Amino acid sequence: LDHLAHHDSLTGLPNRTLFSDRLRHAILEADRRERLVALLFMDLDRFKLINDTLGHEVGDHLLKQVAERLSTCVRRSDTLARLGGDEFTLVLTDIAHVDHVARVAQKILDTFKQPFQIDDHELFITISIGITICPFDDKNMDALVQNADIAMYKAKEQGRNGYQFYTAEMNIKTHQRLDMETALRRALERNELVLHYQPQVDLRSGKIFAMESLLRWQRPGKGLVPPLDFIPLAEETGLIVPIGEWVLRTACAQNKAWQDAGFAPLRVAVNLSARQFQQKSLIQTVSAALRDSGLAPHYLDIEITESMVMQNAAEAIKTLNELDAMGVALSIDDFGTGYSSLSYLKRFPIDCLKIDKSFINDVTTNPDDAAIASAIITMARSLGMKVVAEGVETEGQLQFLRARGCDALQGYYFSRPVPAEAFFSLLQQGKCLPAASGETAVDSRTLLIVDDDENISAMLTRLLRGDGYQILTASSAQQGFELLAVNPVGVVISDQRMPGMSGVEFLSRVRELYPHTLRIVLSGDKKPDSVAEAVNRGAVYKYFTKPWDDALLREAVREAFQRSAAERENRRLTQALQAANEALRAVPGAQPGTASKPTPPKR
Repeated sequence: LDHLAHHDSLTGLPNRTLFSDRLRHAILEADRRERLVALLFMDLDRFKLINDTLGHEVGDHLLKQVAERLSTCVRRSDTLARLGGDEFTLVLTDIAHVDHVARVAQKILDTFKQPFQIDDHELFITISIGITICPFDDKNMDALVQNADIAMYKAKEQGRNGYQFYTAEMNIKTHQRLDMETALRRALERNELVLHYQPQVDLRSGKIFAMESLLRWQRPGKGLVPPLDFIPLAEETGLIVPIGEWVLRTACAQNKAWQDAGFAPLRVAVNLSARQFQQKSLIQTVSAALRDSGLAPHYLDIEITESMVMQNAAEAIKTLNELDAMGVALSIDDFGTGYSSLSYLKRFPIDCLKIDKSFINDVTTNPDDAAIASAIITMARSLGMKVVAEGVETEGQLQFLRARGCDALQGYYFSRPVPAEAFFSLLQQGKCLPAASGETAVDSRTLLIVDDDENISAMLTRLLRGDGYQILTASSAQQGFELLAVNPVGVVISDQRMPGMSGVEFLSRVRELYPHTLRIVLSGDKKPDSVAEAVNRGAVYKYFTKPWDDALLREAVREAFQRSAAERENRRLTQALQAANEALRAVPGAQPGTASKPTPPKR
């Protein structure tokens, strides 16, 4: 009877009662002998998944094997206990140094590297460990258990399969988290949640055609809480489901109210969380929001992420097809940041891809980001999808995207996310971007001079002004990239020595971003190796040392513009030939390729 009262019936380990008694005794003994006691709180990672998929019988067998494996890591004087579920504790007594505790924790982690064999199942499972030390952290038994529990959750936050020592900061953060969770649970009933709206602008017409609804929390006494501070907590606690339903209903109702006020109909985008998307009642929830608000389905855009649809692609296709059948628009948010299978992407009834902000930030300066953004635009168009670029903040980014056929933008360049009242004002003002001209300025006589020395830029401007060029100047590579994105530059002259980025590196990037520009570098060195290499690989068209010969530089610039014009004409004629051959293919009996190839003009 005594054994049954003090031991776990499944594993045979000490239970909570005996654990508490042993820990209390260890604390008293350590205080008398001036030694340390360590308490390890251990929790299996994703154990619930095993119970849910393989059944509780397999789960019980696993817990028995876990207990046996943990027992091999401890001394006879230590106490290994099972508190319940998949939670285990370990009391290490007579500890002289904290390093010994870390070695025990690592030994436990190492024992879990081998799989557990249960019937026909080979299971790989990891464990997260929280550690607290008496008397350093506390001498109270309940406080020590709480400390170890807090540290264990910190280990899970750090990616699981590891251990964390308790710190006082963890306790502060835990109390803050509990306080925020309690307040967040009351936020819905107290009407503290609000929606802000950020416009999406068509890059051809320049007009607002849609807006994204973004959740904010107006917490009393705390002001506006950033989404990153409470959305993860809402996800973890499951509060995101009722909050998400509120967002959906509110966004639909607000959009219909603006339509009823006489504004041109817009589409409102609503982000779904992973939990929402997995809800069996999702279709009913969306349908109810549309029905209750009176909003037509095609004015609602549901935004999901790549990772959400790829977790269970077959089920995702079914859900997306049901939403598509309702007439709701569907978008992939943050495209390019997660794992996506193109073979699945073409099977999803997706209307729009949203290029993630991380690719837009440096799209005018980083050839890799430029290539990724361009590739997404090209791919989306080939699949019949629209493209919205997120996080557009400069005119250079705008012009880059417009030149590559991006359909729309969203970002601070046009407007920050604003409350409903401020968005109403935007609609009243009819705010818009200048519409695209529909023409590409290719026959350019624009020259860009990049030099951090204003005197050099002024000298070059005076020298070349009389030749009829439109001259732009920049004092840094960053300014140069911005001007290149906005203006149809034909020739670039750059100094070699500039802060932050050398002239060769700048012109090498220019070659990748704008391959049809001609590039000239000026250097105070007598043909340094880096410049010679750049000339040899074609990144630099011409190289001049300082002081330069005015006549030779003027002639080089003139030749560069002539060459640039000739290459543009060649491209134009090639495109005309391709168009003619396409037209011939449409004529019955005509042979493709019979259009004569034009002779390029002489340079």
